[in-house]
Amino acid sequence: MPRKEVALEIEHFYNDEDVEFHILSKREMLSILLSIGTQGSRIALFYDRGRNFVLTTLLGANEHGMWLDVGPFSQENTQLLLGDKITFVSVHQNVKVQFEVRNIGSGLFESYEAFYVDMPDFLLRIQRREFFRTAIPDADFVSCIIPIQQENPDDPVIMRTLPIIDISGGGVGLMCEGHEATLLPEKTFPDCQISLPDVGILAATIEVRNSINLTTPNNVLHKRVGCRFIGLDNQMNILLQRYIAGLQSESIARRRHSLA
Repeated sequence: MPRKEVALEIEHFYNDEDVEFHILSKREMLSILLSIGTQGSRIALFYDRGRNFVLTTLLGANEHGMWLDVGPFSQENTQLLLGDKITFVSVHQNVKVQFEVRNIGSGLFESYEAFYVDMPDFLLRIQRREFFRTAIPDADFVSCIIPIQQENPDDPVIMRTLPIIDISGGGVGLMCEGHEATLLPEKTFPDCQISLPDVGILAATIEVRNSINLTTPNNVLHKRVGCRFIGLDNQMNILLQRYIAGLQSESIARRRHSLA
């Protein structure tokens, strides 16, 4: 299964709603951080109240703290070091990892210039259950009809029909050909329609968030284009949740049958 792209953006919480995501064990925190470093995952260090950030990678960590590669621009590095609150955002096993630190310093790691950050009191491993992806069964064919306005506004709108390979409360994964050049990240497409079997027509605006290359068993290149729903109204959201609940019930029933 292709990996989901997780945006390196600060997740905001209110009234202690982040408590369920807390990791308090120093041993578990160190394990997560070392895994991030081993995988070479990107890390965003946000400063200036989250308005700016430096992209970096983890060089090393122990039970006391961690060393991070410096950014390519000295002015940004200086501003980061002057910040009074830094937010660390990265990804571990497709799940967002985030924590805040009050102090960041400079130093050396194996003779390389580096940032140094103390181990936090806790970190957040943020996995929202409502946005778990549910795969569309092979026996079904669910598609998304996307109206695409051509560059010349006088030309007719092109209606593209693309198969959906997975769906969640937050969006859909579309299967496209490998040379896909229209559905690009940050592009928005209004008035899309998805026919949900036994439920109804879902009308939505979608925004492309990412694309991942996929190769089929017969070596044909495709792309999974991940899209999120924008401004889904209550009626459409009810249809979506009803359909997802049905898919999950069918999946549970199949597993039980296979174990019988």
